[in-house]
Amino acid sequence: MGFDWRDYRALLNYMDVSRRKWWIKNGNEEQGPIDEETFQARLRAGEFSLKVLVKSDAMEDWEPLLSVVTTDATFLRPSKLPPPATEQS
Repeated sequence: MGFDWRDYRALLNYMDVSRRKWWIKNGNEEQGPIDEETFQARLRAGEFSLKVLVKSDAMEDWEPLLSVVTTDATFLRPSKLPPPATEQS
């Protein structure tokens, strides 16, 4: 069994998710590659249905976006936005 450079690249991308690339599949339409920052921004903006299929360069197969965002810890990190201001009485 030889060394597979694709596995090494996937491992590096998994370790440094900022370098990860994404592809989106909605029916017969595919988009990508999309860099991590753009993908996350478009996701937060609601541009993707949670039913679309996604694949990153660290994944072997297409998966529903909902499955990925609920199991990939990089999507669970806190928002960079500050909490909303509250009224002081």
